[in-house]
Amino acid sequence: MEEYEAMVAGSVTGAEGGEQTGRDLPDLRTWPDFGIPAQRADETSSAMTPDGEPDAQSPGLNPQALTPGRMPRQIAPADGYFNPGALDGSAPAGGPDDAASPSNSPFTAAVPPIGARTELPPAPATPFASGQSTSAAPTSPFVPGHSTPAAPTSPFAPEHSTAAAPTSPFVPGQAVPGQSAPAAAFASVPVDTAPFAEPEIETFPAPPETAAETSAEIKRRKLRSDRHSHRSRMRRQTSTGVVVLSCLAVTFLVLHRFLPDAGGIGSLLETWLPWVGVPVLVLLLAAAVVHTKTALIVAFSAALVWTALYGPTLLPRGSSAPAQLRIFSEDVNGDAQEATASGTMALTEHAGVVALEDMYSSVYESDAVSALNTAYQNHVTEYEFGLWSTYPITNVEPITLGTTQSSESLSVGSDDAGLASASAVPVIGALRATLTTPDGPLVVYLVHLPQPVLGDQGFAKARDLALTQFVKILDADHSARLAVIGDINVAATDRQFSQLTRDDGLASAQQAVGSGFGFTWPAEFPIVRLDDVLTRGLKPLRSVVLPSIAKGQTHLPIQVDLDY
Repeated sequence: MEEYEAMVAGSVTGAEGGEQTGRDLPDLRTWPDFGIPAQRADETSSAMTPDGEPDAQSPGLNPQALTPGRMPRQIAPADGYFNPGALDGSAPAGGPDDAASPSNSPFTAAVPPIGARTELPPAPATPFASGQSTSAAPTSPFVPGHSTPAAPTSPFAPEHSTAAAPTSPFVPGQAVPGQSAPAAAFASVPVDTAPFAEPEIETFPAPPETAAETSAEIKRRKLRSDRHSHRSRMRRQTSTGVVVLSCLAVTFLVLHRFLPDAGGIGSLLETWLPWVGVPVLVLLLAAAVVHTKTALIVAFSAALVWTALYGPTLLPRGSSAPAQLRIFSEDVNGDAQEATASGTMALTEHAGVVALEDMYSSVYESDAVSALNTAYQNHVTEYEFGLWSTYPITNVEPITLGTTQSSESLSVGSDDAGLASASAVPVIGALRATLTTPDGPLVVYLVHLPQPVLGDQGFAKARDLALTQFVKILDADHSARLAVIGDINVAATDRQFSQLTRDDGLASAQQAVGSGFGFTWPAEFPIVRLDDVLTRGLKPLRSVVLPSIAKGQTHLPIQVDLDY
């Protein structure tokens, strides 16, 4: 109730002497806004004395109905007086002609009798000052900050409300007839007649730079989202590729023997088996980058498989025991300069046996052959082979391997053998000789199988035919100690290589005691081992690949130490 009274109260001052009365007066113009009808407010005003005190003789006011301890409220004279008892029916209300009513206010004439419900037309809106409320009926203007004479008012019950009664219009600055001097003074206060306008909330458009920044931020976020989505998609695709390729690598490493060899394709793929470690390493690195569990497991498994198969080959092997026989071998590719360099290195390494393959007429007539003949008194050069030894050489026999070759490409000594008359002659693919050592005879085969090429009949068709023929010859040779030396043009991982090691009981010196893969071709960047020394009845001690010794060299020389 106190908050409600404070909302409808206005500050007034006394008209006489300019003293501040210090009492809050309710403004009846604001009552309709709070649900109090103006009719009951005017009925109550008739029960008030001119001095603002309740009239005990008036039938419209019951002094006993006043709230104990509450002083009667005062209202402005211009708004009239009201009878609190008329609001709740606790006391009879006096009419406008009641003789007991001491009110002389002209506003009481407008109060209808008790119980009457007179419908009044709506009054025009009156301008008011900002911060003040208006009632449904026009009243005298009220300006905050200007005082009006104090007038006692009666307490009222806010839960009972009536409609406000219309008042007589007046002219600001002129006294209303029948109005007291304070009311006339109040009416003379100038009023701001400007209509009240609700303050509008001004909305400002976003500055252009802010809008541009917002658009740029959206684009950046979208770009980051697209990049993240692209990276995620690439990560999944890379992981899938790593898994698939790793599985293929493991399958090839383990089951390559079961691949069909149609057209020699299986043999060609097996030539590069050791190099499968390179893509396996790349796949392992890719799996570490994408960092997915499946890719890491599969790639690591492929690396383990490769390590189990070829890891021991990379470890240092061999014996430091002194050798009883050292063999030096190289395919000189018909180059006299290379043959000279090879002969010089063989002498430097104190080789007991020097075997050179692919020697043509130009090499046979070079100073390299003369130097070797001088250093080794036991020597033989037939067709494309040259053999020099510290042990006596006997039983030299050329061997054809079922291949033919034009006369222009025949090797050293072919003209003397009378083989140049034919347009296509059998190729001497091997040379058999027996070395007489202190521990017994040693059968040596110098061999140069046809180069494995991809022809009309498939890969390495001629080489495979020659190799098959050569294996048959070895099967027929039951020598206790035997060595195959030369350019066999078959990689140790090729399935064709197993014909030599499985069927004839030969062992590769490189596979037995060599360190690394021992690649010999091409000399500029070796990627496959085509030159080897295979033995039976001998104990390999060491197998090494010597460095390049001449410019334009095609094969690297090899050196093998043996024990009887």
